[in-house]
Amino acid sequence: MLINPGSSDIKPQAASFGLSVLCVALMLAGCGKVAPLDPKIGDTGQPLSETASSADVLYYGLDLEILPKQQEIQGSGVTRFKILQATSALELRLDDRFEISQITLNNTPAPFERNHGVITIQSATPLTPGAEVEVKVEYQGKPHVAENAPWAGGTVWGKTPDGKDWIATAVQGEGCDLWWPCKDHFADKADSMDINLTVPAGLTAVTNGVLKDVKTLSDGRQTFQWQLQVPASDYNIALNIGPYQQISEVYQGINGSSIPIEFWALPENAEKAKAMIADDLRSQMEFYERKLGPYPWGDQKLGFVETPHLGMEHQTVNAYGKGYKRDDHGFDWLLQHELAHEWFGNLITHEKLNDAWLHEGFGLYMQPAYSLDKFGEAAYNHSMYNSYLGLINCEPIVREGNVTSNEAFNSDIYGKGGWTLHTLRWLVGEEIFWQATRELLYGTNQTQSLTYPIKPRYRNTNEFIQIVNRLSGKDYNWLFDVYLREAALPELQQERSNGLLKLSWKTPADKTFPMPIPVSINGVVQLVDMSSGSAQLSIADPDHLQIDPQMKVLRKLNLIGDCKENTEKRKKKVDH
Repeated sequence: MLINPGSSDIKPQAASFGLSVLCVALMLAGCGKVAPLDPKIGDTGQPLSETASSADVLYYGLDLEILPKQQEIQGSGVTRFKILQATSALELRLDDRFEISQITLNNTPAPFERNHGVITIQSATPLTPGAEVEVKVEYQGKPHVAENAPWAGGTVWGKTPDGKDWIATAVQGEGCDLWWPCKDHFADKADSMDINLTVPAGLTAVTNGVLKDVKTLSDGRQTFQWQLQVPASDYNIALNIGPYQQISEVYQGINGSSIPIEFWALPENAEKAKAMIADDLRSQMEFYERKLGPYPWGDQKLGFVETPHLGMEHQTVNAYGKGYKRDDHGFDWLLQHELAHEWFGNLITHEKLNDAWLHEGFGLYMQPAYSLDKFGEAAYNHSMYNSYLGLINCEPIVREGNVTSNEAFNSDIYGKGGWTLHTLRWLVGEEIFWQATRELLYGTNQTQSLTYPIKPRYRNTNEFIQIVNRLSGKDYNWLFDVYLREAALPELQQERSNGLLKLSWKTPADKTFPMPIPVSINGVVQLVDMSSGSAQLSIADPDHLQIDPQMKVLRKLNLIGDCKENTEKRKKKVDH
């Protein structure tokens, strides 16, 4: 997900690096233009009920017709379950804006109850562990209209500049149940999907996976048959419909595979899309594969589709709506950010929303990391400095207990997450940092020769810490404890008098924080050992002092205020 740019007056790349407000309230609350979402539907990834936990999703099949004039969806959704625990019921979710005409269980009509968006399907006989069953939901209706996609998600019923229908969905915070019947939890990915989309003549329907066939009906409508052959989070499944022109190229992956590039652009932008592939995408792919490993979905596609909203990391078909313009860093940050999520979010997925920083902290950090690799330290430092100015420090980015999407996607999971990685990279060094990242993603450091399919995995914060500790031979729990599990930043207190400079760390709850600190005296930099939490060194009155001159250490500086001040500052940026 992207940080909300809030206003067209704020540069999009600045939004990416945390300079503007993530308008959290917009993610799940309507703004009065459409009926608000029921909380049961508008917040994905919440704890599963006993009924939902009793069955594992093996397969989803969608057979839908999109009706732009009516702004409706109609058709059916099939879910194939494997029973894990004895049960007499199954559970799916679907926004109650939709009418359900029938539900069948193993091809037999089944009774069901709807509690707002939660559908409980009753079985006439007990369902026993190991059994596989299939539920089909036939439905139709007008899906929730996105208030401010992708941050306040739903369906966008747009028009191209020449007045043709241009439709997209983006539902990361809210979930798949805004437009199709699903379990609505990233912790239960289907092994595969079939997605058949019927659209009016002249339009193309683009979604995840591989396009297997296109069938033209007698009245000119076309059905686009897509197949997703790898697990994907259900919020990642997306509708993209428009008068697209397909651009097809091939990228030679680091593991020797020929990876199909598919970019679905509006016809008037086809040449811009081709230039972006040549100038940006290929270079970015080379960087990611060299630092991390093979593109995870090379046997599917490396896909992008032009959308009437800014963007979203829909697996194998990333939404792109930035207008093909490079930013101040010399590349298209949106393209690079969404590409990052094919690794951070799609290859690895957080076990719980509490660990969403693994998606967004890494997702953000890969832009300055790419700047450093491509352009050097000035570009990297510019990105990191801008990101620092955007911190608000109001809540921990790894919280305890149940976390809502609204709470999880606060902007500090981006900026503070990225800065945690920045400081960690400095502490442990290049080799360990990138090896820890590769092991987080693939479970191995020997990544370049991996072949497809590459297995996605669930990850949490503690697993990443364990990897870092094992590779470094040191205990860095203290770093993550202060940076991730506390809202306030650590402060380096300084006292200079009588020829001495005294330094000490002040941390939330007086937590241990033996962070070393670079100190420059008259241009000579030394690394001061703070393992006891404090240190002192000699300094003469005329000596010129700089603490951490290259800003390697994430800490509280007077560049930013406290939570209240930072929130007000960001609100003014959005309201501007």
